[in-house]
Amino acid sequence: MKLDRRQAIKSGAAILGLSSSASAMATSNAMHPDEQAPRWIAYPGQLAAWRHLRRMKLAMERCTNVGYPANFRQPQTEAYFRKIGTANRDLQLRWTGPVARIRVNVGGQTGDVTGRRGTLASGKADIIVHIDFSQTMPCFFLAGEQFSTNMGWEASLDGENWVPAETFDYSDPAVLPDTDRDETITLPVVRVIKPEGPAQSAYAVETSNDLIVDFQETELGSLRFDVTGEGSLCVQVGESVDEVSDPDLRWFEQYALEAISLGQTRQAIAFPERALRYVRFSTTGKASISRLRFDARRAPVEEKGRFQSNDTDLNAIWSVAVATLRSNMHDFYLDGIRRDGLIWHDGPLTLEAFERVFFDKDLSRQTLVAETLPEHPDAGDVGILDSPMYSLVGFEREWMVRGDNSFARLFRPRIEDMLAFLISLQDEHGIVNARRVEPYGFFPDWSAPKDGGPDAHGAPAYAQMLLVGAFAAGARLAEAWGDQAAHQRYDTIAKKLKITIRREFYRPVEGLFCNGYDRDGKLDTGFTSFAQCFAIAFDIAEPDEYDRLIDFLNDGSKRPTRYSLSQVVELSAYAKAGRAADAVGRLKAAWLPLIKAGYRRFFEDIDAKKSADQQLGMYDRKYAASLCHAWAGAAPVMALSQGILGVEPLSPGYARCRVAPQRCGLQNVEGCIPTPAGPIEISWKGSQGTLILPKGIVAESGKKVLHGPGRFKINVT
Repeated sequence: MKLDRRQAIKSGAAILGLSSSASAMATSNAMHPDEQAPRWIAYPGQLAAWRHLRRMKLAMERCTNVGYPANFRQPQTEAYFRKIGTANRDLQLRWTGPVARIRVNVGGQTGDVTGRRGTLASGKADIIVHIDFSQTMPCFFLAGEQFSTNMGWEASLDGENWVPAETFDYSDPAVLPDTDRDETITLPVVRVIKPEGPAQSAYAVETSNDLIVDFQETELGSLRFDVTGEGSLCVQVGESVDEVSDPDLRWFEQYALEAISLGQTRQAIAFPERALRYVRFSTTGKASISRLRFDARRAPVEEKGRFQSNDTDLNAIWSVAVATLRSNMHDFYLDGIRRDGLIWHDGPLTLEAFERVFFDKDLSRQTLVAETLPEHPDAGDVGILDSPMYSLVGFEREWMVRGDNSFARLFRPRIEDMLAFLISLQDEHGIVNARRVEPYGFFPDWSAPKDGGPDAHGAPAYAQMLLVGAFAAGARLAEAWGDQAAHQRYDTIAKKLKITIRREFYRPVEGLFCNGYDRDGKLDTGFTSFAQCFAIAFDIAEPDEYDRLIDFLNDGSKRPTRYSLSQVVELSAYAKAGRAADAVGRLKAAWLPLIKAGYRRFFEDIDAKKSADQQLGMYDRKYAASLCHAWAGAAPVMALSQGILGVEPLSPGYARCRVAPQRCGLQNVEGCIPTPAGPIEISWKGSQGTLILPKGIVAESGKKVLHGPGRFKINVT
């Protein structure tokens, strides 16, 4: 059941003191946007900062073990906005903002702080706005033809230093841009675990006869039900049956829900937000429970990317992968929802997979902005040194996927801050070590063997490869901004570092890249999976070296069969190397058993040698492993979308793309990848395929160059 959008607009208008005509204008603008249509504006980065604050508050209220290594931008309660221009006639202005003191100066005249209307005289004029004491994000919305809040407005935090304002695709004056936009979806009980049986309209619980129910989907939300009885009722929630069956408070990853004192008067219970799939009810007396449901929170996004084949196992993996991604879409791309529900560097790492399925501009961009760190960061601001590197790569990938460099241009100062920070860490050879970065240093993922390297506080080879990717991304963005000097500077750094990596870490006899340097500067000549897959992903390895690297990655005797977040890079490397069939084998060996065991989301830490129920613990805590983690959904999406479907952007917005599907023994496949111009659709039966391109898309398929719009025959190998 979805919330009624009209009710949301009406209630928002009442809160802001807007008239019903203003709400009508909001609906009209949302339906018929144009360049002069007013939109909400804010100081760049503040939406991400306020959303991040909301997620932190929710995490602290809900979760028992919240730890956060990095410093991010801070939310501000004061901001300035201005627009300078020429009005060709007298303009009637209407404006609104958050609960705050809002002072609007129109053409040199400042009105009452309670005013929301004014007149701008024709001729050269300006509008200057000062918002302070804001209870939420300081933002502004003004309707006034060419002076409407849209492109062309500036923002400041001190009234002296001005930058272009961040403009949002929100044209409803009754709903603030930092409003939680999740929808509520009511989920019913799907089955009863204890006592085993189907879902019922009501449930009886007695002492020593607990009730365990399964909502099937793992989501964030509120558990609701009506109850009568005697004694007290205890409710325990979690992601697994084992977790909800264990009453030991030491192992709770979310704070225990308050026990309910029962009576003959019916109580309507609505618990605070929790991440759950399973619920256990126990009582000291007896209880009658009815209207049991789970109001899950979900981002209002559509599934635009698609994969379907004659292989039912791969179809199931795709479906669960997409569901795993969707469950982690709340304000940002979160890493997981139960243990903390926060953004880590998984967000930028998984961004392209989210884009291939949902193509949601807001969540992609706010995830990147949230990860840009404070201004002029130093080593103390970065708990995981990989994080700013993934962010820089993410900005470039967002541009390649969406074809609009205005977003990265708006945050150019922060991008250049991060690049300058990384340059400051380089030694004379361009190498970066993490001796001064606490607590993690570099973090390839949880599968790194403790005694096999690489040293997280040294200079791992994989991290230097990621650094090449970050500087290469900076170079391409600088070129898009028209700054050839910056392009040349970052491009030179990337190319020199690539030469250093190959000279220092490549071992031609083995055809592999070694681990890198440890914290004492000693070369670690061991081999792990990370350097091999990053070498492919970031163009360190040459194409004729790919097979030996992939063969190492496939050898379970040489690398752990425990898989974690670097699998996003690794399975993308398989796709790039033309070895998608090997990625399919990995998915069926490690991901598929989780589905076979009854799980409908993918785990944070996947060990192919353990049963699903043996993979519940982490951090020496019994149930700390997240059983719904974004990277674990992103890796299969990349393997199937980038690998099997074989579509990759070569220029921004997929204006030119490569289409090189990998058949992987599949007889029938249908899929699509969303682009700004519309979906690129690909299908095949046997070796004969069909490619449908929208207008404005040019595809390289084998030796053919195909111009959309049109339907084309292609060969699938």
